[in-house]
Amino acid sequence: MRKIKTGAWILTLIMIVSSPFSALAAVTAGEGDWDNQGSDEFTNSSEIFLSGGGDFKICLSSDSQSGYYQLFEEDPYNPDDKVLSNDGTIGLDFKTAGSNDFDSNGCHVFKNISGYVDGDQAEFYLEKYSGGNSFVTAWD
Repeated sequence: MRKIKTGAWILTLIMIVSSPFSALAAVTAGEGDWDNQGSDEFTNSSEIFLSGGGDFKICLSSDSQSGYYQLFEEDPYNPDDKVLSNDGTIGLDFKTAGSNDFDSNGCHVFKNISGYVDGDQAEFYLEKYSGGNSFVTAWD
């Protein structure tokens, strides 16, 4: 019978013990990443985008209509909720002089929107108060 060296045993033991942790790391590697919830070209109100809570991001294309936009949480039994932006204001100005509501990529992140989740998800849509078409992409 051959003897296995102590170093080989230790290496084998380390591999066995660390295997479940490697599998767990692979499962949770996507946490913190943005998941695309879809896109929509709209004139007045966008389609509904789903969110599980945390942060929610909208991005408007550069050729979207300038003006005032509002994010709503759809509620079938009560009036829809206006979602507050991070500074506590209700609406967002897009491409308006002096507005800092959107970053240079045309995106705005709504932080900590878990309070809008009813059941297991929130149903968000974007509304605008100016004419013309706009194109939005939503991320959760």
